[in-house]
Parts: sequence; structure tokens; C-alpha cells
Amino acid sequence: MLKPTESSLLHAAAREIVALERARLPDMSRLIILLPNFHAADALGAALCSVAGRALLLPRMITLTEWAAATPLDRPVTPDSCRAALLYQALRSRNWFADADLWHISRELLSLFDDIARQGASLPASYAEFVAWLEDAYQARAGTPLQFEARLVHELWYAMSRNGDDSVDAIAAYHLRLGRLADDACAPLYAVGLSGLTPMEQDFFRRYAERQPVKLFGCDESFPANEIGALLKTAWQLPDSAAEKTAPSLRERAADFDRSHPASPLNSTLSLFPAHSLEQEAAALSETIRDWLRQGKTAIAVIVQDRLVARRARALLERSQILVADETGWTFSTVAASAVVMRWLDAMASRFHHLDLLDLLKSPLIFSDWDAATRKRAVYRLEQLVRRHSVVSGLHHYRNLARREDEVEVLDLLARLEQAQAGFGGRKRPLSAWLASLLEALDVLGLRQGLAQDLAGEQLLRLLARLQKELGSDQGVFSLSEWRRWLDGQLEAATFRDTGISSPVVFTHLGATRLRRFDGVIVAGGDAAHFPGQGRESAFFNQSVRVQLGLPTFEQELRLTMLDFAALLASCGAMLVTWQAQKNAEPNLASPWIERLEAFHELAYGAALPRLSIEAMAEEHGVPHSPPPTSRPILPHELIPPVISASGYNSLMACPYQFYARHALHLNEMDEVQQALEKKDYGEHVHAILHAFHRRYPVIGGQQRAELEQALRDLSRDEFKQALEADYLARAWALRWEMCIPAYLDWQVAREREGWRWHEGELKRTLELALDEGRNLTLKGRIDRVDTRSDDGEVAFAVLDYKTQSRAGLQKKLKEPGEDVQLPVYALLLADAVVEAAFVPVDEEAEIKAVPQDEIYALSQAVELRLRELFNALYCAAPLPAHGSEQACDWCEMSGLCRKDYRDDHDVE
Repeated sequence: MLKPTESSLLHAAAREIVALERARLPDMSRLIILLPNFHAADALGAALCSVAGRALLLPRMITLTEWAAATPLDRPVTPDSCRAALLYQALRSRNWFADADLWHISRELLSLFDDIARQGASLPASYAEFVAWLEDAYQARAGTPLQFEARLVHELWYAMSRNGDDSVDAIAAYHLRLGRLADDACAPLYAVGLSGLTPMEQDFFRRYAERQPVKLFGCDESFPANEIGALLKTAWQLPDSAAEKTAPSLRERAADFDRSHPASPLNSTLSLFPAHSLEQEAAALSETIRDWLRQGKTAIAVIVQDRLVARRARALLERSQILVADETGWTFSTVAASAVVMRWLDAMASRFHHLDLLDLLKSPLIFSDWDAATRKRAVYRLEQLVRRHSVVSGLHHYRNLARREDEVEVLDLLARLEQAQAGFGGRKRPLSAWLASLLEALDVLGLRQGLAQDLAGEQLLRLLARLQKELGSDQGVFSLSEWRRWLDGQLEAATFRDTGISSPVVFTHLGATRLRRFDGVIVAGGDAAHFPGQGRESAFFNQSVRVQLGLPTFEQELRLTMLDFAALLASCGAMLVTWQAQKNAEPNLASPWIERLEAFHELAYGAALPRLSIEAMAEEHGVPHSPPPTSRPILPHELIPPVISASGYNSLMACPYQFYARHALHLNEMDEVQQALEKKDYGEHVHAILHAFHRRYPVIGGQQRAELEQALRDLSRDEFKQALEADYLARAWALRWEMCIPAYLDWQVAREREGWRWHEGELKRTLELALDEGRNLTLKGRIDRVDTRSDDGEVAFAVLDYKTQSRAGLQKKLKEPGEDVQLPVYALLLADAVVEAAFVPVDEEAEIKAVPQDEIYALSQAVELRLRELFNALYCAAPLPAHGSEQACDWCEMSGLCRKDYRDDHDVE
């Protein structure tokens, strides 16, 4: 039995190369060895020295593409960015697509043309011949869709081929360089582990062999030559179509394999872990890697099939101080460096809407030439101004506001934004000119300096500079929106790789594992949706047409992926395949390769492949079997607030965790910039109107009804004036209140008949409460209205709170005494003989009736006692669990923090 290591192919190649070149030893430097990647060079070099039994001057080991790229070419090469721009202009001029994304179509066409060129194929010179050819390939008569596709591809293919100069595209340049390498062959050539060779590459090896010896090792796309390779080949047997009908069944193949291989070669190599959730799968990855590192494994690979799982697993590893070398990279559209550039463009497009602007300004990369304190202070002051005055958008509005408030630093910040914006005029211009404007804006905004200090930012700047240089000769003109869509596509296509990390843990893809030896491998995302995946469907030509054209098909790509996986499994020390067995409460099947392999293994050996249970992973590695318990934080003394308001007290009663987040951590939502009047704002306007009215008319008895109504309408018009200027729809709220004015006056008249008189409004009060161990707590509140009445020569007080809620809702709120503490707290703060406390539902058109709180004095004393006890308990480390009612949770902005809805244990001990 061959040991499942990489030595099979590398050492076989090394032995034969040394045997053939023994006369050259120890100097093998004239030889050239082609490898699938540079990672295999060290292993092959070590194998050559081991076989030779001495130190060697090693051959030149390089990939075929890198070797060709180093070969000079006497013809200019047209970059793909220029070709895409030319295709876009050709599509735009023909006006074939009304509202389609022409950049996307250009990229699809460019990919198709490159596939055709890469395979050395071409299209018929005649359009009619091409249509007939497509009819045969599609097995359908030429209708309008087929004719349009044929015309589109044929016309643009030949339009791109006749570019009018001596330049060639990247694929043609690659083939020309290969031809020159073959013509100039001067040393023996060896190739190890190359796969998926195109016809032009195969022709290169044939031509090279006419001048120098050529030897290929493991380039025949076959399964590994060991027991695991034999098992996989048998389990996944892919017979030719001619032999498919007579091929033995899976059961028959399993029985034959068991007779020749009595012991399973996979038992000590392959394990499966079907997780219950993404978090559990990521935790399994993290803990397995940590366990392997503790065992001394020095080469661990994670094959990233599911990016979300990999991203979470990486976060867990970095939390444990384990860095990851990520060879898969990230598209530039997902990195923070690109995000800040796109935020700048978004801000301009939205005329500096406050949300886009603040999102941009909060990036640590902008205004890097300012000291951090100045930048943060200016951004904070601007945000406070915008939120306080509800300015929605417009640099000129922000500037006028900053001048009025004399905010010098904010004005400097806005001046730089206006200067950067000036470079983006409305006229059309070439792509390179738009890029020049962008780079200039980055300088003005201090972004270039910030990006240059960031690894991803540095690569982004190089990408933008390279694109600007490549497109310098393209004279086509584009609008700002066209350029923006082009830039989005470039950032989506380009990849950022962090090359500064060296780690035993590597995140990579199957194609990059060829000829590499790993002690442990994890396939993250081994379900049917991700592994091997569905492949990318081309916008032009189906799979059968691609076969006729000689283009690579999904089946061919699938076979190469299968062979890469087989080679990796056959050479690694251990492999774990993970996936989420359930998604959205539905079963999520494993990869068909895994399912077929497991079925074969069970038929051959009477046992399924080893599956790690959730319980075993939880016991051995601490992988969570179920969600963690609901958060029950305990406040340190320094975080216990020394002051509490009536709303804070209500928050503590509604949900202790809500109180913890709002009033201990101060995570209250900031004031929102109101683009439309809301119910909360409507209530504040009504409060202000009634306060101004009663200050003018403390008693309305004896006043003319018409005068009172007109006074309320005048006050209402003045109060709603600013809201009406900002939002026309605010008129509906103003009219709604005006319709309630008669009912309110009726209620006030009836109240005065009962002997009550308006005394004060918007009254701020505080009360010091003594706690245990000499501590104090300040209770504060602002009372909407205080009325007085003379009872047998003594003055009685009433506290009233205006509400724009329905009377039924207010009655429900006061149904359980002490659940809502607002009125008892106000009575407590007044510290006088309060005999009445009530909510006044002023938003009633027909009739207003107050909703009183019964036994207000006794209740206020009980509320005070409970508040003391609660805070004494907090100082004694009482936990603050998330046990809010469903109604409280519906409107709680902290639900994303406590995540109660995502946990199983909602009960509180």
C-alpha cells in the first residue's frame, strides 16, 4: 500500500529526471521544470536532492504562464480594460440593448472571445454560415433570438479582430510567446502535475519536443496511483458513453474493491461533520485547527467552498491569536479601502445626503493629514448639527448651518469636500480622465495618504493607477454614471490578497493545492450547493454549443475539480468535510461526491464514513451544541448610573437588559434626521402648543370661545411652520391637531368647573434617594402639567401628562398598578399633596377624557421603595437578563444586541 502522501508523483518525477540528467549532476540549472504553482518548487527541489543523494544546483522551476510572460514580444498588447471599453462603445453605438447593463454584456462577450481564442478556435467568416452552424448546434431553426445572438457575437468578434493596428490581445500574446519559446528551445523541458492544458499549450509541447527533449509527469488527468485514488476512481467511476450501459453497478464495484482491498484506506483519513448552523460549522473549523496545531501539524489547509463560513471561522481563529494566510483573497468591492472610495462617489451621487456623508466621514482613512482628534471632533460636531436641525442633504445647507453656529473646523471639512467635488463635472470624458479626477479627489480628501498606509488601500491605489495608464490611449467618452458602473465592475473583478501573513493555516481553493502536501485539510462548505457547485452559466451559448465550438464546458471543469479533490484526499494526513445539515429548518444535502463516496464505502465495508457527532465535538473541542444562554450582564459599580429618569425607570421595569444597554452602556439611538414628520414629533409639537397656550391663558373661563380657538390655531400655525417648510405632508398632522382643538377646549372648561386650575407646565424636578452604604440616587423628570385646586382651604395638586395615544391604549398601560411608573414618579417628584395623576389623550376629535392612576400617593411611595431596592440589588451584583415582554421587544432598538429572538432559553431564573 502506497502511503497517502505527495511523494507518489513528485518523487517519481524526481527519480526519472535525475536518471535522465545524471550526466549533468550536480549542475541542473540549465533544465526547465514547469509546475502548476510555485508552492511545489520547494518540495520538488528537496525530492531531487534526496534522489541524487547530494546538493544540487537546481533547475529553473516556474509555471508555464510566468515563463511565457517573461518572454519579450515585439508587438503591443491591448489590455483587457481597453478591449472592454471598445466592446462597450460598439454595443452602445448599435443600440441593441435599451436598458441592459452594457458593461456586464461586454465582460461576458470578452470572456467568450477569450475562451474561443484560448482553444485556438474561430468563427465562420460568413454570417449565414455561422447561423446555420448555430441551428445545427442548438438543433433548432433560426428564430429571432438565435439570429440576434448570432449577429451579436459574429459582428463583434470580427469588429474586435479588425482593430486597425498591430496590437494583439493578452491571449494572442500568450500564444505568440509560447511559439517563440518553442522556436528558441535550448534545454530539456519537464512538466509535473499540469492539468487542463489547452490545445495551444499542447501544441507548444509538441513543437518544443521537435527541438529538445520533453517529458510530462502526471499531466494525463488521472486519479492518484494509491489505494485512496483507486477507491475514489471506483466510487466515482465516470464511464464513456459507449460503455455506460454495460458498466457494473455501484454495489458490484464495491464488492470487487472490498475483495482486493480488505481494509478501508479512508477510515483514518476522512471524517464528516454535518453541523446544525453556520456558527456551529465555523466553531468546528476553528476548534479542529487549534487541536491540529496542538498536535504539531505544520501545514493545514482550509478549502473555502462557503465564504460565509470561512469568514466566521477566520474571525474565531484570530480571536485566539491564530493568523490565517488567505490565498483565496477578497474582491476589492468587499474591502474597507474600496468601500470608502465608493462612499465618496455615493455621497456625490446623493448630493451629500446626511447618511452617505456621515458614513464617509466616519472612515479612519479620510482626512489622514489631520490629527485624529481634530478629525473626530469636526465629524462629531457636524453630525450633532445635522441631527439637531434635521438637515437632510446639500453641502450648502451644512455650510450655512456651520456658519450660523460658528463651527470653524466643520467649515474647513466642508470646504475640502466642495473642492474634491469640483473635479467631477457633468460633461462626458474618457475613463482615464474620470480616474484622474478620482485620484485628485483622493488627494484633496486626504484619502490617498490614508490608503497608502493600508495594505489593501495600497493595492487599490496601484490598481487605479494601472487602469488609468492602460486606458490612456482610449478616447471614448463616458458619462459619470457609465464610469461609475465600470468602476464597480473593476472592483468586483479584482482581488486583494494579504501577502504579509505567513502561517501554518492556509485558506485556499482546490486548484491551488496541486502537488502540495498538507498535514490536515478541512473542506468548508461540503454541501451540494457549494461543493462542487453549479458552475458559472455563460450569457452566450449553452453547453452543447460550447462543445461544438471546442470551448471548455462545465463537465470538463467538474472533472478537473474532482481530480484535484482526489489528489488532495490521497495525499493529505487527515481531512474533515463540514457543512450545514439544515438551513432555514430544511434538510441541506451533502455534496453528491460525498454522498456517493459514503454509499460506496458502506457497500464495500459495511460501515459509513466516520461522522463526528455534535455531542462529541462539543465534549472534545467545546463546539457549541446549542446557542449560549441569554445574556445576563452584571454591572460593575462604575457603570451603575447615578441618575435615573422616569423613562429610565420604565426601561428597567420593561427589560433589565434594555436598561443595561441604554442607560449603563449609553447605546441609546442618536436623534434621527427627520425627513418626514412622525408621530413622536407630532406629540412634541402638541406639547409645545398647549404649554404656550396655557401660559397665555392660565384660566379660560370667561374668555370668548372664538378667541381661544383662534389663539390655539395661531400657536399651532407658528409651531408647525418649520415642519411644513421641510415636509409638505406635515400639513396632514397640523390639520389633525386643529380638528382636536374644540374637544380639548371642552375638556379644559369641564376641568375648570371641577375647580382645577393650570399651575405650571414643563416643570423639571429632581429628588435625592438614599441607598444602602451611604450611596445616593437622583431621580429626575419633566412634568407636562401641574394643576391645583383648593380643598377645604388646602391646596391640592394634580400631575397630568399629555399623550397622543388612544384612550384604550392608555387604560391598558395603567391596568396593572406600578407596571408603568411615569405618573407615580411625577407624583413623587412633585413632593406635594398630589391627589390626582392622569394621562390626557389630547389626540381625540370627539371627546377627551383623562385616564387617571388610582391611589396615586400610595403607589408613588411603593414605586420609590422598589426603585431603592432595585438599585441596592444592582450594587450587590444582581444580573440584568433580557426578559422583556413581546410588546416591549417589538419596539426595542437593542434587540440586535441581546439577540433574544435567536436563543432557545428565554426563561429567566
